[in-house]
Amino acid sequence: MSISTSQVEKLSHEVNCSGSTLSFLRLSYQVDLKGTKGKLLVDDVSVTVRAGELLAIMGPSGAGKSTLLDLMAFRKTPLDGALVCLNGEALNARNMQQMSTFVEQEDALLGVLTVRESVSYALRLHLPMLPLREVAARVNRVLTALGLQSCANQRIGTPISRGISGGQKRRVTAACAMITFPRILLLDEVTSGLDSTSAREVMSAIRTLAVAEGMIVIATIHQPSLETLAQFTNILLLSDGTTCFSGKVDNLEGFLERWGHPVGKFTTPSDHAMNFLNNDFAQTTGRENSSDARAFRNFYLSTNPSVPDSVFKVAAPEAFVGVDGRSGALGTLFWNTMVLSERTAVNYSRNLLAYGVRAGMYAGMGLMLATIWIRLGSDDSTINDRLSVHFFSVAFLAFMSVAGIPGFLEERSVYYRETKNGLYSTLPFVLSNTLINMPFLFVCTVLFTLISYWAIGLHPGGAAFFRFLAFLYLAILAAESQMLIIASFLPIFVAALAIGAFVNGFWMSVGGYFIKARSLPRFWFYSFHYMDYQRYAFELLTNSDLRGLTFKCVTSVNGSCVCAYPSSTPETCTVSGVDVLDYLDIGHISYGKWAAILITITLIYRILLYFALKVRSN
Repeated sequence: MSISTSQVEKLSHEVNCSGSTLSFLRLSYQVDLKGTKGKLLVDDVSVTVRAGELLAIMGPSGAGKSTLLDLMAFRKTPLDGALVCLNGEALNARNMQQMSTFVEQEDALLGVLTVRESVSYALRLHLPMLPLREVAARVNRVLTALGLQSCANQRIGTPISRGISGGQKRRVTAACAMITFPRILLLDEVTSGLDSTSAREVMSAIRTLAVAEGMIVIATIHQPSLETLAQFTNILLLSDGTTCFSGKVDNLEGFLERWGHPVGKFTTPSDHAMNFLNNDFAQTTGRENSSDARAFRNFYLSTNPSVPDSVFKVAAPEAFVGVDGRSGALGTLFWNTMVLSERTAVNYSRNLLAYGVRAGMYAGMGLMLATIWIRLGSDDSTINDRLSVHFFSVAFLAFMSVAGIPGFLEERSVYYRETKNGLYSTLPFVLSNTLINMPFLFVCTVLFTLISYWAIGLHPGGAAFFRFLAFLYLAILAAESQMLIIASFLPIFVAALAIGAFVNGFWMSVGGYFIKARSLPRFWFYSFHYMDYQRYAFELLTNSDLRGLTFKCVTSVNGSCVCAYPSSTPETCTVSGVDVLDYLDIGHISYGKWAAILITITLIYRILLYFALKVRSN
């Protein structure tokens, strides 16, 4: 929302933002519809909220409530002429992000963390340098205010482990937002899915803390009970994006009575107002609902001749200073990365869906290879079996990276909530994910290798074992990074799984195992074959295993030895591993160069992951 200096000067005489006052002036938003004139979802809405006040935005479905809240949070750009100011200072998107927190309709939380841990990490990400004693004190204060002390040490809950209730999750989401003590708190349907008692408790807790800290709270809400509605100070009623009432909650009942439609005995004022503002059931009810909404608005305008955006008076602007208590750009990057790494490590160590299942799959795969390709020996008839071991080790373990999608999707939803509220940027998230992925994936790789390597009877000696482990680990790192990119663009498990399976199958096809690389069509050979991380890993494992080995040729024709692969020493009735590598056109490779290529591919994937998350976030 960009406001020019001339616009600010033109409107400044209309705006009074004295004290701790947040004013929204002339907010409008239009969407273009194909073949028709654009539709106004929000039409010239103005409202003022002061510190310690709670504003309820209400209206029927499609009235523009969420769109208006997005405009207030600078998540959408309004039409020209709009202005947002705090204490006389015009705000922009960056200012608003620094001082506000937005609570989405969905609860994006890490299920294996406790309530206290979830709230503590939110505060530590906002103020990384805050002493832990102060962190604990502030967390206890917020938990007490929101009635969460009784479940503070309970885990949020996962699909395989029951946790706290839905109402408590809503309060934890609110606590994660309020722990930073933002000047402005924006809540989108914070009571959705809650019973009337839970809704009242949530709003009562938010009101208590908002009044104590002088926060400005703006919330969209559906059908609140009378007790829940009483927690709000002001109410803004919308219909078709226009203001139909704006004022104190206590004044709504009197307004309806003056209009000639008094509130019934068993009806709340807000529910009674909705009967006139809802246009969706005009034909089924036989009432002219659209006319009712227009009459409602016209009566409001007639009793309020001074429209909200024209009653503001001049006030001297107060310079806005964004204070976040951080330690500079590099210091913030470092500490955010450290805190996120700590939280990610806790998450992975507890979350079976993240690495518990993965470790079991890798161990099972290692056991399967060990029992099927057991003790291959040194006959030339086992050479193709060895090649199969290396191919399956790379291809199937790379495919197993799909097991990390569910855990990453949970992290991704938390990432979007926290970055949109300015707790951290994309870079520390990618760095922390990479730092913690690496040791967990290494443990899984070690588990597979220890079970399978010696049982199969691959190249003897410690050096060959550690080369196998290192090369396989580099391949799995690349596969993991690739899968995270897919999950970033496709945040649906089934879709990400399908695309991930296709991509891994594609790399298998052009890697040079099913068909020799030199036999590939030239397009595939000179393009994707050279991009294929599985190809480099397969060639590294094969060279590490076969170099230095000699295989006995066991086939005899007319008394002469016939080897499975062309031999450079047929007189000895043996074929060397180098002969096999040369026949496959992979004997020329350099361990260092091929490993560097694998590392480069992983780095490229991680950079693409950064941009994938950044693009989706924007």
